[in-house]
Amino acid sequence: MKKIPFLSFFGMTKELTALSSYISITDDRAAVIENCKQIVECSEIMAKVLTGSFEIEIWGSGLTMSNFCSDSVEIRGKIESVKLVSKSIRERG
Repeated sequence: MKKIPFLSFFGMTKELTALSSYISITDDRAAVIENCKQIVECSEIMAKVLTGSFEIEIWGSGLTMSNFCSDSVEIRGKIESVKLVSKSIRERG
Protein backbone atom coordinates (compact mmCIF):
# COMPACT_ATOMS: atom_id res chain seq x y z
CA MET A 1 0.00 0.00 0.00
CA LYS A 2 1.15 3.50 -0.82
CA LYS A 3 1.66 5.81 2.16
CA ILE A 4 0.58 9.42 1.90
CA PRO A 5 2.12 12.06 4.18
CA PHE A 6 -0.46 13.74 6.38
CA LEU A 7 -0.57 16.88 8.48
CA SER A 8 1.68 17.42 11.44
CA PHE A 9 -0.16 17.80 14.75
CA PHE A 10 1.77 18.96 17.80
CA GLY A 11 5.11 18.12 16.19
CA MET A 12 4.10 14.53 15.35
CA THR A 13 3.79 13.55 11.70
CA LYS A 14 1.04 11.10 10.83
CA GLU A 15 0.66 9.10 7.65
CA LEU A 16 -2.46 7.88 5.96
CA THR A 17 -2.44 4.62 4.08
CA ALA A 18 -4.19 4.90 0.72
CA LEU A 19 -6.98 2.37 0.51
CA SER A 20 -6.84 -0.07 -2.35
CA SER A 21 -10.01 -1.24 -4.02
CA TYR A 22 -11.03 -4.87 -3.70
CA ILE A 23 -13.39 -6.90 -5.87
CA SER A 24 -14.88 -10.12 -4.50
CA ILE A 25 -16.71 -12.24 -7.06
CA THR A 26 -18.91 -15.14 -6.03
CA ASP A 27 -19.46 -17.51 -8.96
CA ASP A 28 -21.16 -15.56 -11.75
CA ARG A 29 -23.93 -14.22 -9.53
CA ALA A 30 -22.49 -11.53 -7.22
CA ALA A 31 -19.63 -9.05 -6.96
CA VAL A 32 -18.72 -6.73 -4.09
CA ILE A 33 -16.49 -3.74 -4.85
CA GLU A 34 -14.91 -2.10 -1.81
CA ASN A 35 -13.57 1.47 -1.57
CA CYS A 36 -15.77 2.93 -4.33
CA LYS A 37 -15.71 6.67 -4.96
CA GLN A 38 -18.73 7.04 -7.26
CA ILE A 39 -21.48 5.07 -8.99
CA VAL A 40 -21.42 6.19 -12.63
CA GLU A 41 -24.13 4.02 -14.15
CA CYS A 42 -26.28 1.01 -13.38
CA SER A 43 -28.65 -0.77 -15.75
CA GLU A 44 -29.80 -4.36 -16.19
CA ILE A 45 -26.81 -5.09 -18.45
CA MET A 46 -23.97 -2.89 -17.09
CA ALA A 47 -22.81 -1.41 -13.78
CA LYS A 48 -19.97 1.13 -13.73
CA VAL A 49 -18.24 2.49 -10.61
CA LEU A 50 -15.16 4.62 -10.00
CA THR A 51 -12.50 3.82 -7.45
CA GLY A 52 -9.34 5.74 -6.64
CA SER A 53 -7.35 4.02 -9.39
CA PHE A 54 -9.84 2.36 -11.73
CA GLU A 55 -13.12 2.59 -13.57
CA ILE A 56 -14.79 -0.81 -13.13
CA GLU A 57 -17.46 -2.06 -15.54
CA ILE A 58 -19.43 -5.21 -14.84
CA TRP A 59 -21.43 -6.58 -17.78
CA GLY A 60 -24.16 -9.20 -17.60
CA SER A 61 -27.93 -9.56 -17.40
CA GLY A 62 -30.47 -8.84 -14.69
CA LEU A 63 -27.92 -6.75 -12.78
CA THR A 64 -28.96 -4.89 -9.64
CA MET A 65 -26.88 -2.74 -7.32
CA SER A 66 -27.33 -2.49 -3.56
CA ASN A 67 -25.60 -1.91 -0.23
CA PHE A 68 -23.82 1.33 -1.11
CA CYS A 69 -22.53 2.01 2.36
CA SER A 70 -19.06 2.41 3.78
CA ASP A 71 -17.80 3.03 0.24
CA SER A 72 -18.69 -0.44 -1.00
CA VAL A 73 -21.32 -1.69 -3.42
CA GLU A 74 -22.82 -5.11 -4.17
CA ILE A 75 -23.85 -6.10 -7.69
CA ARG A 76 -26.08 -9.13 -8.23
CA GLY A 77 -27.30 -10.84 -11.37
CA LYS A 78 -25.74 -12.96 -14.12
CA ILE A 79 -22.18 -11.59 -14.44
CA GLU A 80 -20.58 -12.20 -17.83
CA SER A 81 -17.48 -9.96 -17.76
CA VAL A 82 -15.53 -7.47 -15.65
CA LYS A 83 -13.55 -4.64 -17.25
CA LEU A 84 -10.91 -2.54 -15.45
CA VAL A 85 -9.73 0.76 -16.93
CA SER A 86 -6.86 2.43 -15.08
CA LYS A 87 -7.26 6.04 -13.99
CA SER A 88 -4.34 7.19 -16.18
CA ILE A 89 -5.92 5.68 -19.32
CA ARG A 90 -9.36 7.05 -18.36
CA GLU A 91 -7.96 10.59 -18.02
CA ARG A 92 -6.23 10.44 -21.43
CA GLY A 93 -9.39 9.19 -23.18
